[in-house]
Amino acid sequence: MKKFGILVPVVTPCDSQGQVDTQGLISVCNEMTGLGCKGIFALGSTGRGPWFGREDRIKICRAAVSAKKEDTTIFAGVMASGLNDMLENAKAMADAGADIAVMTAPGYFDYSQEEIKNIFLRFIDQSPLPVLVYDIPDFTGVKLDEGLISDLVQHENVVGIKDSSGDRERFLSLLDHFKARDDLYVFQGKEVLLGESLLSGASGFVVSLIQIDPLPFVRLWEYAQAGNQKKVSEIQAYITRLQDCVTECMSRRPQTSTLFRLLGLALKSRGICENISMPHEGELPGWIEDYAKQCMEILQESHKIL
Repeated sequence: MKKFGILVPVVTPCDSQGQVDTQGLISVCNEMTGLGCKGIFALGSTGRGPWFGREDRIKICRAAVSAKKEDTTIFAGVMASGLNDMLENAKAMADAGADIAVMTAPGYFDYSQEEIKNIFLRFIDQSPLPVLVYDIPDFTGVKLDEGLISDLVQHENVVGIKDSSGDRERFLSLLDHFKARDDLYVFQGKEVLLGESLLSGASGFVVSLIQIDPLPFVRLWEYAQAGNQKKVSEIQAYITRLQDCVTECMSRRPQTSTLFRLLGLALKSRGICENISMPHEGELPGWIEDYAKQCMEILQESHKIL
């Protein structure tokens, strides 16, 4: 497995009218790369990628690229409901300076695994950028079969897979299957599986909650690479508590904007950016702030063992 490190699926800051706040995005990127995160993933699920039109996507990608350090890799989401739009997005992201395109199964329609494979391969064949395959069934409505993933990563233009399915056994199977591939990234996308995944050889991870407080996640990666299982287990316990808190919050209000508000409150509290909420979300319940404080306190408590 090819090692990478931490790939951050950055939020997209915006003003009160929903216009992209490029300086806020640059600030988020600078914090993450300043702590040693090796990749910025713009326009993913956490960054509301599918929400934005192409001009805004270009603006967002260029802002991320402008914050790039010498050893930073810029990943850009190109998700769309149709192949032509995916390809046009990839071309736009390439022109804006992205290094790697990130593609999910298309949404809206119900596809078979064979249909998804054909769509992926047509995209991969024509993409001007190398491709990271992204499996996130919570948003696409379909989970990629392990056999489909194995077929896709044989393509010379595919650099790896981000697995946000939450399927522990499937992820460990992928690690075992691809352990001899020193040209392939296999990223974990679920917070509760980070420690075990890293100790089992994962290339790195891509999780949104790192933006609540990045330091514990950075230390988790470092201790895992040093083989310090005790420290990894200790930090993972805090991250699992964090995820439990977020899950409880979202069980009360399951809309995606709840997660955005949690992340936005934490980022604002740390002075990184002012806002990531959109006007259509209106005033969200005040109790979400209480959960945001709990989340920040959990990770702040972890600092004593870092």
